[in-house]
Amino acid sequence: QGRIFDRGYVGFAASAVELALTDADLPKQALDGLLVNPGLSWSNPAMASATLQQALGLRDLRLSASMNIGGATACAMIQHACLAITAGVATTVACVFSDAPIKALRPGGTARRSTSYSMARGWDASFGYFGVNPRYAMIAKRHMHVYGTTQDQLGRVATTQRDWARDNPAAEMRERPLSLDDYHASRWIVEPFHVHDCCLVSNGGACVIVTDAERAR
Repeated sequence: QGRIFDRGYVGFAASAVELALTDADLPKQALDGLLVNPGLSWSNPAMASATLQQALGLRDLRLSASMNIGGATACAMIQHACLAITAGVATTVACVFSDAPIKALRPGGTARRSTSYSMARGWDASFGYFGVNPRYAMIAKRHMHVYGTTQDQLGRVATTQRDWARDNPAAEMRERPLSLDDYHASRWIVEPFHVHDCCLVSNGGACVIVTDAERAR
């Protein structure tokens, strides 16, 4: 639920795969494909898939890769899994993400925050252009200019996501409802994004198991 410190990024990834397999009623041996999107806290992201394979004790994988194309990686992993299954390379593929950028409190209660997501580079940072949010803010402003997207529409995305979170017992913000008025009253991060447009930075993992329609039945 965001503030979990009892394991690292590999532990989160392994737990996510195990929970997804349980949910799909599949044994670990059913996996013959593994795609891993390593978060920014991974020490050796290029070897993320091999690291997780070893941690899970997976053998005889026919597809294994570490993937990272930024915020589009989740969709790309599922796309790659579908293509691999269609081509006969694999039959059952785990698509995994994990990260652990938030550190436990120091003695005395001083917070330890990771700088992994700051992405401060050169002159850009001098003018406040650092992190992911300003990059997407420029895209959002262009979308508003071209298509007439409104602030209310952006707000509806945030409030709808919060509604979904309130139905999830594992969600960090489950107990905090969010109205459109709350959204508009929240502080700006970088226009057109309020704080509620921006995702939480959390410790955790996620996994989706992809297979063909016949096996899924």
